Amino acid sequence: MEKTSALVFFVNGKKVSIDNPDPRVTLIQYLRRTLYLTGTKEACSQGACGACTVMVSYYNQHQKKIIHYSCNACMTLLCTLHGTAITTVEGVGSTRNGLHTIQNNLLKYHGLQCGFCTPGMVMTMYTMYRNNKMPEEDDFERALEGNLCRCTGYRSILEAFKSSCGRGKSCCMNTEKEEGIDINMADTNLRNINKDESQEVIFPNELQKESCSDIRNNKTSRVLVSCTGVSELKVMKQDENEIVFGSAVTFSEMEQFVLSLTSKDNEGTLVGALLEGIRWIAADQVRNVATIGGHVMSTGPHDLQTLLMTSGAILTFQSAGDKNPQVIKYSEDFFPNSFSSNSILISVRLPRNQKNEFIFFGKQPFRRGMDYAVVNAGLFVKIEEQSSRIKDMRFCVGNIESKPRYLENVTKKAVGSPFTEELLEDTGDVIVQELKNSRAKQLKYKITLACAFFFKFYKRLCELLQISEGGTFGLTPVHSTGAQFYDVPADDSSNIVWQPVPHVSSESITTGEAVYVDDIPEYKNELSLALVSSSRDHAKILSVDFSAALGSPGVEDFVDYRDVPGELEYGEFGPEAPLFADKEVTYFGQPIAGILARTREEARAAAKLVKVEYENLPAVFTIDDATEKENLFDFTNSTKQGNIEQGMTESEVTLEGVVETGAQEHLYMEPCSALICPKKEDKEIEIFVGTQDPSGLQKWVGQFLLIPCNRINIRVKRIGGAFGGKAIDIIPLTGITSVAAWKVNRPVRCIFQRDYDVRATGKRHGTKAFYKVGFSKDGTLNALSLEFYLNAGAIKGLSPMVLNQMMAGMASIYKIPHYSSTGHLCQTNIPSSTAMRGFGMPQAHFIIQSIMFDVSKHLNMPFNKLREMNTFREGDTDMYGKVLSDFNLVRCWEDCKTQSNFNTVEREVADFNRDNQWRKRGVAMSPCIFFFGYPPLSANYAGALVNVYKDGSVLISHGGIEMGQGLHTKMCQIAATALGIPLHQVHLCETSTHSVPHSMESGGSFVADLNGGAVKNACEKIKERLQVLKETMPNASWVELIKAALFSRINLSATGFYKSRDKGYDFRKQEEGGEYCMYHGYGAACTLTEIDVLTGEHQILKTDIVFDVGKSLNPAIDVGQIEGGFVQGCGMMTSEQVTVNPEAGLIEACGPINYKIPGIRNIPKDFKVTLLKEAAGGNKEVYSSKGIGEPPLLLAVSLHLALREAVLAARAANGLSGNYRLECPATPERIRMACAGPIVHKCHDVKEERKVIQV
Repeated sequence: MEKTSALVFFVNGKKVSIDNPDPRVTLIQYLRRTLYLTGTKEACSQGACGACTVMVSYYNQHQKKIIHYSCNACMTLLCTLHGTAITTVEGVGSTRNGLHTIQNNLLKYHGLQCGFCTPGMVMTMYTMYRNNKMPEEDDFERALEGNLCRCTGYRSILEAFKSSCGRGKSCCMNTEKEEGIDINMADTNLRNINKDESQEVIFPNELQKESCSDIRNNKTSRVLVSCTGVSELKVMKQDENEIVFGSAVTFSEMEQFVLSLTSKDNEGTLVGALLEGIRWIAADQVRNVATIGGHVMSTGPHDLQTLLMTSGAILTFQSAGDKNPQVIKYSEDFFPNSFSSNSILISVRLPRNQKNEFIFFGKQPFRRGMDYAVVNAGLFVKIEEQSSRIKDMRFCVGNIESKPRYLENVTKKAVGSPFTEELLEDTGDVIVQELKNSRAKQLKYKITLACAFFFKFYKRLCELLQISEGGTFGLTPVHSTGAQFYDVPADDSSNIVWQPVPHVSSESITTGEAVYVDDIPEYKNELSLALVSSSRDHAKILSVDFSAALGSPGVEDFVDYRDVPGELEYGEFGPEAPLFADKEVTYFGQPIAGILARTREEARAAAKLVKVEYENLPAVFTIDDATEKENLFDFTNSTKQGNIEQGMTESEVTLEGVVETGAQEHLYMEPCSALICPKKEDKEIEIFVGTQDPSGLQKWVGQFLLIPCNRINIRVKRIGGAFGGKAIDIIPLTGITSVAAWKVNRPVRCIFQRDYDVRATGKRHGTKAFYKVGFSKDGTLNALSLEFYLNAGAIKGLSPMVLNQMMAGMASIYKIPHYSSTGHLCQTNIPSSTAMRGFGMPQAHFIIQSIMFDVSKHLNMPFNKLREMNTFREGDTDMYGKVLSDFNLVRCWEDCKTQSNFNTVEREVADFNRDNQWRKRGVAMSPCIFFFGYPPLSANYAGALVNVYKDGSVLISHGGIEMGQGLHTKMCQIAATALGIPLHQVHLCETSTHSVPHSMESGGSFVADLNGGAVKNACEKIKERLQVLKETMPNASWVELIKAALFSRINLSATGFYKSRDKGYDFRKQEEGGEYCMYHGYGAACTLTEIDVLTGEHQILKTDIVFDVGKSLNPAIDVGQIEGGFVQGCGMMTSEQVTVNPEAGLIEACGPINYKIPGIRNIPKDFKVTLLKEAAGGNKEVYSSKGIGEPPLLLAVSLHLALREAVLAARAANGLSGNYRLECPATPERIRMACAGPIVHKCHDVKEERKVIQV
């Protein structure tokens, strides 16, 4: 490349040259909005989900080779990419030119659902294969640590990628020949089966020449400098005394350099400590671009800074105008913000440990994978050679205070001492004393981790010195595997249903061609909307000043409550929530107004300039606060059977307790999005939005704008995940954006930023239940009394329905003659809790299983035996009056017990726990029952439209929403089967209120039942009309039949309608209330888990699931729903804790950066799913199938129960007997503190000033 002042790079083989580039623009902004390469998804803008992963390639002039690395486009500034080649998912493969093997295998192994994360997954694997032709087992999981998926549970994705390489089942990277195709891979030409070889993007020759450039932006800077392009800052060197890294060296470059220095045994060396430290910093996409200099100079969470302090690292700075550099030792006196803006960090020098010197480092994250440290620690020890006593020691800890701490008193205690158990014990006391006055949250836990790290380092050093055995620490290393078992009928081409066909949009999804709301090209006169939201949890609004915002660049207008033409309030059971707050706000993030500007960046910047004055009011966040202050909504529900007082009196034993679950965030990958397009005539308006309820939303928009529904067309192509979160919470987004578009009479787009989406939208209900249970000494249940409290949030919303479902779920599995439960709704100042996968049933199952666990421990009775003797049986009648026919729960339970080898595993767990001090295991089973069909009869219907065209192709439309559950695929299968045609002749474009009015909200896991019935009904109408021709033309093909029908003027368009049952249900009448559901779904799971007793970290070693889906419409899709639902439930049970900051009044989570859903490292290591064979009781009108989606999440209760077993084993080893209540979610902190032991005992008197407040 010749010298230039322009920014030059290539994208998918095409050259891009930009004069005066804006240094603020990110790669994702340029790809999506300038090049319209929308396959790269913007999901979090935090660099924490991987949806925007791309491959960056450049020619390394020193190594004389092309370097490929993955990075997050949302965090990559465009100006840093000069001289590089960018490959996006569009450059890997396409539906027109052929799929790459990676894409094809995702399709083949059903490794996608909603599809929003899929392009990022493809790019992560594509980059890995460009760099590593023959990856090892762990390389796959490592590569995927930076990619999140909320739908699949990862197993199918991992299987697809493993099958894409030479070590797998396919041929992506091997050197053999298959089907006559040479699949040898050249580094610059990654070959695949389906794609035309000539279409592979080649690294441009132009970029392989040395270049010199001064990139300029005349408006902001004379010259733009990227530190990673300064060769003096990229130095890496080492000698026997030190290792030196230039400040612009990335963590990936550091790791490769340090790996080249490794020997057979790196334990206790700087090399070993560095590798451990670098390995668990973020994920590859971040390590590839983040630099050691940026890390050192940041004030955020400490990862490697603690190791720098431990090793005595030296920092070299150079200031403009100074002749000599400034050399500083990294210590507690180092403050990154103390340097002037004309100073630059040049290098970091780490002294190598010499003879008789040892160094260790460790990090404990909240969740294994991409996560910050809860605590990290480093230990440096120097030993006096002659006496073998400690000559020097530095023990440093990070993430307890605002910067790493060197614990000086540990040094004083240790120096001069020999290695004894007494020193180890005394040092633990010193650590507690040094840290006990910190103001950190989770202080007790963090101090125990600091003590645990010292304990582990000390034991490992003693082993190296052959003083004593070190012990076995940490979790057992295991790689992921899985298996799925289901029956597939012989493919005779007559039945497309029951076949495991791929998702109908899978090719478009894997290539990035699938369109979501924000992928729709911008209209020429389109504006962007940014919300002005409340910065208070509860307050009166005194004034709102828009003047500063209206004067900002690009701003066109604003919108607030005064601009709403019609109704200002909305609500599921009547108006209760304002579209805009005008007098009072009741939760942080509540919309007050909106700013309209030419770009979303301008709108968002201006929205921050709106000045709102408040008068604070008292706020309530938790169930305990609400009950204490009697902040309850005027809604209760009660279920009663028998005589509870009599039942308790007659019981031989009674037991009381409390069970509590926390809220859970949906964290769907596609943020809430809406594009509103007013038409030029007749007050028509077209709405592109990610909603689960098009007809409901259509009604509310009509009421906001005072226009009839026939002028409003809601269009939904697909949603990038929802899980219940886009049913009610999408109303304010769409309503406000519609009002704005109506006001300016221009298209308006509003895309929630991830932090706002998380903090201002509803979540799963936090729940607290007080129970008293009566039973006999042999374990027979006799009476159960329950008092429920749900955290409903600011308004009732869907909470009454969730409470009703929860009450029914509590009483669904076990026979209890005397039963009484009452539920209450707490009004708090958080966003209104809403529908989430399971709709109250996960909380209900967790509560009842926890009660049964407590009873079993009280009686010292096998847990399984207690549950088996109290479970309903075929023909029993539940307390809601439903006779249990085709009651497949017992079959699922017994099959799961057999498949998992439960009895054998239980004995193996006991042996393991006896032989291992610092890690314990637990195994447990859990059943589930789920109700399919809404109780109100009016909520159980669907419509469809089927059109047959002249060429015989079929277009179907229905009222259901495709959000990753494979609904459209199943509908196409039903249509193809009903019409007797191949699947490829059926197409489904989108869901639209103009095509199918009066649709039901897509939820409850029976959307395929309703809409499948409607599609089948429409197809049968057409087939009946064609019957007369079929009889006269028995040998005619489908196309010939259609031509004849058109000639005979037969109507080839039909509407379908389906209603599922004839009786509804009234919860107020209980057993006389009617039919509360269409049918039941059943499942059982067995989970084996392992915990690290010293840290509280856990892993799921094995999960076996048996599930009843009737005769599955698509077994592969149903298996994916089971796996994804279970893993999402594991998040609810362990890592997904929703907390509030009471001072700021906001939800502390702001996205995947600090709200930790399960990642690739957190799924069952051995994951087996079986669909119950010959399962009766399905919906016979829809090919004997059953619904799926929500129920598998309930089975994750087995994980929590297994963790309780492991914790009890740890407590028993520490001399503590009896039962223990493990809270939910079972975070590492809760697991560790529950295990107790000497270290925890040391922290008993530590006072925590700042509490973690869970909602």
